[in-house]
Formats: sequence, C-alpha cells, structure tokens
Amino acid sequence: MSSAPADRRIFNFPGWHDNPYVQLLQSEVVARGYELAGRPDFFDAMVELTSPERRGVIHVQWPSPVTEWAESSQDATRRVTLFLDALFSAKQWGRKIIFTLHNVLPHDTRFEGQAVRLHEGLVRHADVIHTISPHTAELAAEKYEVPAEKVVEIPHSSYDGIYGPALAQDEARAKLGARPDSTGVLFFGWIRPYKGIEHLVAASRIASEHGADIEVLLAGRPQGHVDHLLDELEQGPATVTSHLKRVLPEDVPVWFGAADVLVLPYRAILNSGNMFLAATYGVPVIFPDEPHLVAEFGGEEWIRFFDRADADASLASLIEDPWFRRPEAREAARRFADARPPQRMAEQYADLVTSLEQRA
Repeated sequence: MSSAPADRRIFNFPGWHDNPYVQLLQSEVVARGYELAGRPDFFDAMVELTSPERRGVIHVQWPSPVTEWAESSQDATRRVTLFLDALFSAKQWGRKIIFTLHNVLPHDTRFEGQAVRLHEGLVRHADVIHTISPHTAELAAEKYEVPAEKVVEIPHSSYDGIYGPALAQDEARAKLGARPDSTGVLFFGWIRPYKGIEHLVAASRIASEHGADIEVLLAGRPQGHVDHLLDELEQGPATVTSHLKRVLPEDVPVWFGAADVLVLPYRAILNSGNMFLAATYGVPVIFPDEPHLVAEFGGEEWIRFFDRADADASLASLIEDPWFRRPEAREAARRFADARPPQRMAEQYADLVTSLEQRA
C-alpha cells in the first residue's frame, strides 16, 4: 500500500497551471519544496476533496467550472452542493483552504443564484480569502459578505520574466502585417460579451469618422455571442488586424510591441491581468470609470478612464487624443511595473501558505 502524499502540497482548483499569473504566484512555493497538483475537471476535483488520505493546502482560484460548466440550472445547483460538501469534508480532515477572489461572480454567469451560493460557501469554508484589489470585499458585499478577518491582500505583480521583451514597434507591426504609421489600438485576450467590445466597435467608427487613423489590433479567441460585433468591426471604417484564436506565448511581445494603447471597454471589472501585462510592456491603458478603479489608479499618468454613461463617444475621444504616445505615459507604465516585481508577490504567497500550514 502506497503512502499518503506529503503535506507540502497545494491542490489548485481549477488546475490551470499554464496560467501565467498562477505560475508567477506559485513560483516561490515550488522553490521552497511544495508540490503543485490540480485538475480543471469538476469530478477529478471531487475525488481529491473527498479522499481522506489526500493532504496539503487546497487553493480555489476560479470557481467558475463548478457552475458555468453545468448543463442546466438544476445541474448547477447539484454541483454547488457537491463541491461545498466536499470542501467541508476536507476541512474536517484538517486541510486548509485558500480562496482567491478574482471576481465577485463569474463573468457572463448563466446561473447567478447558484454562483452566489457557491461564493457564500467558499468564503465561509476558506481559512484565508486572498484578494488582489483593496476594494474586493466592498464590491462583493452587494452579493455576499466577505469576513474582514479572513482577508489577505497580495497585489498583482507585473509579468516581467514571463514572455520576453517587446519587439520594436516597426518590427512588431511588420510581423503582424499592420500599418507602420496608424494608431494601434489593442484589444487582447478572450473576446467575451462582458468585455464590451461593442464599445470598441462604435468608438473606432466614431474616431475614424473624425479623421483619426485607427488600426484595431484584435488578438484573442471569441467566446459567446460576439460574432456579429466582430463582423461589424471588420466592415467599419477602421483598419483591423486580427488573430481570432489563442495567442501563443511567444507572440505576446509582438502584439504589445505593436500597440500604442490597450483598450479595456469592459462592462464590469474587478481586476485585470491585462492591465499589468500592458504595464510590463510600457503600454498605456484605457479603463472604464468604475469607482474602485478610479480610486486605486486615478493618479496614474499611463491610465485614462472613459465615461461609462457615454461609453462610445468617451472612448472615441480618448483614442483620438494622442496622450498615450507621449514618452512620459509609457515611462510611467514601466515604473508601475518595476514597482511590482513578481518575486515579491511570489514570496508573499509562499509566506501565506507556510503560515497557514502552521495554524492549529
């Protein structure tokens, strides 16, 4: 009979170990001798959580597979019950639980009631609630309570050391087939309804009609009901250079090297890894004027906020204004990245895991 796994082990759910943020966050615990485990499949996770012989910390990062991969509302309810019961069992066997609260609820959730119940259970069972934004608990309170005594904030770091240096803009644009002298407006990552691409479609049209030489750099895989918006963008007056599939890691420096500005026209946002990726490459960012974002980043020279009450026109105005071309804006983005080294984030997380395991 084989022996039980060592305690110095972290089971991640979902086990998205190729996620660059997870790699950075957990790099130091690996260096300190911890084993990483985890699977994205719900039923594989259930085996882990309901097996008394399994050991180590449980880290729930994105709980969306519990509800969003369900086949129906009834199935989502069943999956939430099973998952929370399994976490309760794991706690009875002495396992510690970290819950990273990336989002108040899953983006574009189909089953909001079940997602709220899942998050209520997660904050109840968690020994530590890891937050990235100082406003997380306040924003989550609209849906569920986050106990202040459980919260540990570990801010997001830059992505230095993950993708390699940016290409020079002329070289990057030549590689993408983009025009060398246009204003490169980048939309990067999954193209999903909550990301508000309809505002970018309208803003690029308005800015082009005002005489701005816009080129939309669109890099990411579509998901959900967005095809009609992508068609509208392609048929509009702005030039579009697109790659509507997964962006390979080696191509990330190309897209950010080609960009003048990153646009995040999201309908709702708590944290954005893309913002920190843009800072890593010295690329200014346009954000929605969510109060918590303005409070946290309003003093940053490399960030501007569009008015959500008049999103299309406001976004167009910020694209037409060449504020993001100023060297001071790009330098401010890099200073922001330099102040947030990945090693600091990794050490804070490793210290958290170590201290958690030492608790009775």
